Order: sequence, then structure tokens, then C-alpha cells
Amino acid sequence: MLLHWGTQFLENVLPEHLRKRIKEPRVDPHCEMAELPVPHFNGATGEIIARVSSDVITRVSRKKLRRFLTEGEDLEIEYGKTLRRVTVDSRGVSVQFDDGSQARGDMVIGADGSHSKVREYLVGVEAAKCEPIGLTMVNHAAGNYTPEQARILRAFHPIVQLSIHPTKQMGALLAALDIPDDNDPVTWKFQNYTSWWGPPFARDLEDPAVRLKHVKETMSQFPEPFRTGWLALGDDTILPIYPGQQWAPTDAWDNRDGRVTLAGDAAHSMLPHRGQGLNNAIKDASDLVDAIKLVVSGEQSLGDLITAYEEEMRPRGAKDVALSLEQAEKSRDWDRLMSSPIFQVGFSRS
Repeated sequence: MLLHWGTQFLENVLPEHLRKRIKEPRVDPHCEMAELPVPHFNGATGEIIARVSSDVITRVSRKKLRRFLTEGEDLEIEYGKTLRRVTVDSRGVSVQFDDGSQARGDMVIGADGSHSKVREYLVGVEAAKCEPIGLTMVNHAAGNYTPEQARILRAFHPIVQLSIHPTKQMGALLAALDIPDDNDPVTWKFQNYTSWWGPPFARDLEDPAVRLKHVKETMSQFPEPFRTGWLALGDDTILPIYPGQQWAPTDAWDNRDGRVTLAGDAAHSMLPHRGQGLNNAIKDASDLVDAIKLVVSGEQSLGDLITAYEEEMRPRGAKDVALSLEQAEKSRDWDRLMSSPIFQVGFSRS
């Protein structure tokens, strides 16, 4: 995931001993990505059409970041829970799970993803549904490249590169996922991502073998390093496929006097085309931590602070949902590509 303007908010919520180790979750802790503008390729010719830079950009591993943020014996984390019901009463909030267990607290923060159950509770099942947009996405983590292949994948940029095809209404991303040893390409892992508008849709590619064949055939027409990234995958590879969807927080909801709110993808589910999702999620977390500190100190009420948090978060999230969609849409039209947000404002905060 791309981390850039959210870095300052991540540092805000980290204890001092983790703040000193903030480089650890990077896909390559030894690479200063901010010094290396991200190349964007013409998917037909291989020409680099632009290089997009940022003063603070880096790329972090989801797995490494989760492990980094959950260090410490004082954390109580339970996995494998599926939310069934949220109940607010005079004493606080309770949540019930499908396994019959429940938990109580002063408030619930729904950070439960794009198809959030907490969002359904706040705005209703229908209003909480994500909006389909006609884009299909394939996102795959891959290792087991030969040293020669792995070096090709990092030849143009050590961390990430993107490609947009001028006629096929599709694009691709190739990124380092984990580089534990810069001198040992056998250990390198990569992320292969591609997306396209129109058919075939995810429902048309339910057979994994048909899906792999289709993706390999289309990506064989892309330049290096994207071609090698996909064509080197084994015939038994099962590619994850997703229909493109989004959800924008355009309307206010009743947060039950601050008892229930949303953060992250639950609050603003956006396409990955500008790399803004993680940064918005971290901003949400930082603002909620600041609000809770003020509640605990008795300076302000929970209801006032959570309402203030939402009033800032909703337009910010909605704006990045819209800009991410605009980037995806303009990427399908070569004549409008250079007017798209990524080439106008880069990865900057909207």
C-alpha cells in the first residue's frame, strides 16, 4: 500500500519506541522511495510517459504493517469474528457476533471494510451497499521468480511502476511486496495488479484456469517489466478477482451521540488508482485517538467530538472516492489521461 501524506498521522498515534522503527513495515526498508519518482508507462510502446514524485511517498507491506502495529502484550485482539448486531443503550454499546459471543464498551468504531456491517447499522442495508462501476480488478501476490526475472521486475524502479494502455481501456501495476535482502533476488516477492473496463467481468471468469489464461494473454501485450511479472506465473496460479466498487460518505448519519462511527474503508471505500485509501484510514485513526483523549480528559463530550470528526472526515473521504474514480475513468481515455488527478496533483492530499 502507498503511504505518503498519512505518514504524519501514523507517527501521531505510534508510541515512541515504534516511531523510531517506522521504516520496518516498508516493502524495502533500505530504499528511500521518495527520492525515486514513480514511472508511468505507455502499455503499448513501453515509453515512460510521466514520472510522478512525492516528498514523503513510500510503500508498506500490509502484512508487515499489521504485525508492526499489533506488537505488545497489552493488546487484546481477537480474530475470526463476524459481526451480527450493534445495540446502543443508556450504558454504552454492545456488539454480538455470529459465534454467540458479545462485547461491551463506550463506543464502536466500525473499521470493518468495504462491506461494513457497522455501516449497515448506521445508514441502513440498502444505503450501505457499495456502488458497482463496471471495472474488474485482479490483484495477486507472487514469489518464486528466478533471479533473472526478479531483476527485470525491479529494473525500471525498485518499488513500483504503473502502465496504462492507450487502446485497451486497462492498466497495470507492478510493485515490490517484500524485499528482505537486496542482494538475494530469490527472496523477493511482488504484487501484480491489473484492471479493465467492460467485459469480461468477474462473473465471466469464475473458472481459475480461464481467468489465468485471459489475464496472461492480455498482459503478454504489455511491455516489460509487466509482461514478465504475469507470464512467469505458474499454470496452477489462482488469481483473486474483484468487481470494482466504491462507497462515499455523502450524507450525515445518526452516530448515537458519538457511540457509533466509521473509519477506513467502512467510511470511504475507494478505488486504488490514486493510492489514497491507507492515508485516509490513518488520518481517521489519528483524529479518533485525539478525540478520545479529549473525552477521557473531560474537556469535551463524546457526541460533540465524534460529530466534529465525521464532519471533517465525510467530505475528505467523499472527495478522494470521487478523485479515485476520476483517475480510473480518465485512464481509459488516452486523450484525457494527462488531465487526470495523478498527473495534475500526484499523490498529494486532496
